[in-house]
Amino acid sequence: MSEPEKGEVVVRRIVLVVEDEFFIAMELESVLTRGGFEVLGPASSVGQAFELLRSQRPDAAVLDVTLNGENITPVAVLLKTWGVPFVLASASDPAELARHDVLANVPNLGKPTDMKRLVEVVRSL
Repeated sequence: MSEPEKGEVVVRRIVLVVEDEFFIAMELESVLTRGGFEVLGPASSVGQAFELLRSQRPDAAVLDVTLNGENITPVAVLLKTWGVPFVLASASDPAELARHDVLANVPNLGKPTDMKRLVEVVRSL
């Protein structure tokens, strides 16, 4: 990422992070911030994710699939409706993901997540 020239306005892409495991959420936030993104969240529940989405529309999102027993599907449906691309960072079984149309063909980086690859994938969204 090159340095902006004097007087140049830098617009950072906003990435929603939804992850219920505290330390993973903090690592995602840190890595994405260092990668040049502005992080919205992290949210640890579907309800928190919707609260954040009421305040700001992200440019992309990183989603865990299962949040303390809740499924991320309602958030994914809204993001898809808005045309916001997203990637999964989840230990969920591929067969489980395939049962949800909105998640079926979404890239899943798995857990543990390769953070360098995560930044590359989010940049490509």
